[in-house]
Amino acid sequence: MLNGLFKLLVAAAIAFGIVTYVTGGDYAQVRTAANEAMSQSMARKRERQAVAAGADEPVASEPENTAIAVVTKRSRAESLSSSLKMTGATEASRRVDVRAETSGIVAIAPRKGTRVRQGDLLCRQQIGARKARRDAAVARLQQALVEARAQQKLADKGLASANNTSAKRADAEVLRSEIVQIDVEIGQLEIRAPFDGVIEGESAQIGALLQPGGTCATVVDPDPLKISGFVPEFQIGKLRLGDTATASLVTGETVRGIITYIAQTADTATRTFEIEIDVPNPTYSLRDAVTAKIEIPLDSRPAHRLPQSALTLNDTGDIGVMTATNGTATFRKAEILRDNEDGVWLSGLADDVEVIVVGQEYVSEGSRLETTPQTGSILGNPS
Repeated sequence: MLNGLFKLLVAAAIAFGIVTYVTGGDYAQVRTAANEAMSQSMARKRERQAVAAGADEPVASEPENTAIAVVTKRSRAESLSSSLKMTGATEASRRVDVRAETSGIVAIAPRKGTRVRQGDLLCRQQIGARKARRDAAVARLQQALVEARAQQKLADKGLASANNTSAKRADAEVLRSEIVQIDVEIGQLEIRAPFDGVIEGESAQIGALLQPGGTCATVVDPDPLKISGFVPEFQIGKLRLGDTATASLVTGETVRGIITYIAQTADTATRTFEIEIDVPNPTYSLRDAVTAKIEIPLDSRPAHRLPQSALTLNDTGDIGVMTATNGTATFRKAEILRDNEDGVWLSGLADDVEVIVVGQEYVSEGSRLETTPQTGSILGNPS
């Protein structure tokens, strides 16, 4: 008794959904159709009871060949271009703190924000006592050379030992080395830009004492600008060096570049791989450390656009859709490629397939179907 009542209610619910779907939400028609479906269901129930009354044993279930009414949609595959999306940030391709190699008072210092070319002067330190030290070393070298020549003449006449001559020559070479070291140190007083870029951050101040290792200026090279992001491990295999990518910056620009770096090792905490995209920036108009929405186009695949409500599960928990094939229900496993307000895009189906969009939850594999093609909309909303 309870089994028959349950099936009666199910039949009424299916009839209500089908008529609502087909009529586009006209509830006057829905009420009429529901009453008609209920009358038909009651008639079938009385017929089954009559058959059961004349049989030796009661009828426990519906006949195997009872057709279930469903609404179907004819779907043809379309080409869907998939893409990989992530959030990243821009960063300069190079950033270097240009440091002093010797000590000295700063005589010339750069201004923050100045664009520089490779080799441009950034800082100059005062020469201080280095010139006097060099002049003194030159004078001593000249004296040492004179003494070495005189000692050589005496040694040639046998009036001096060869050891004394060698010592004088060694003194002259030591003084030459000292002069070279002073010249190198004087050359280090001028600190120059290692590459084209922009002066960023705090720089050395005129009059300040700059020690070895002290920062003269920070030079940033924003061309090309790098945009870094992190890709999940299950999608990293879809990317290749040289692939194109686009990025929308929060500052309003939309840029295009190529992938120049894909990490070999995943981050152990997030299981993601870092990638870098190079974007041309010759005018330096794109800025460092700006949030970006990255989109990398992937391959195009045939896919079906269907209502989200058409999705169902089989007995093993696989997601897919129920299809109508030669009047019987068949489950087709599918992969969701995209999910948005327009519905779901599915792959894994045939190019041309008849999908059950109403009533799929009440049928199983092999169920006989009474199909009604989709017309109109579901509750007034376009499908």
